[in-house]
Amino acid sequence: MKFTCTVDINSTPEKVFSWVDNPERAKVWMTSVSETEYVHRTPELIGTTFRETVEENGRGTELHGVVTDYQPDRLIAFHLSGEYNVVDVEYRVAEIGGRTRLTMDSNIRFRSFTKVIILIAGPLFKRRIRSQLQGEFARLKELCEEGTLDWETLD
Repeated sequence: MKFTCTVDINSTPEKVFSWVDNPERAKVWMTSVSETEYVHRTPELIGTTFRETVEENGRGTELHGVVTDYQPDRLIAFHLSGEYNVVDVEYRVAEIGGRTRLTMDSNIRFRSFTKVIILIAGPLFKRRIRSQLQGEFARLKELCEEGTLDWETLD
């Protein structure tokens, strides 16, 4: 199942990217991510491994991830693997006409019995994911444009 989400933000590419590539900051705008922990961090970030806990409706699942591509202030990509699915995600930042465009492409592949559930409830699941992504990107836009959250308070 593939998703693309794009938002134009009145901010610099560096500021927008700082909300995407920093796990603590990303948890502020990503509604389902409750924990992220580095397992092994490489100096160039490519090859960095991490664990992430995703929670929905009071239930959590752990995903194991690896950074597959990284270009500072421009691009970060991950491969995530969990009990129910495998996900490849790429975030790209580009300056366009004095604004910053953030584009996220993801490909979710389901495992075992989850494949059967998706065959039945796929359209509902897809609408839910799209709605979640739109809400998350709206929150990120707000954080980048209005500066409503002081990053120092999160340390």
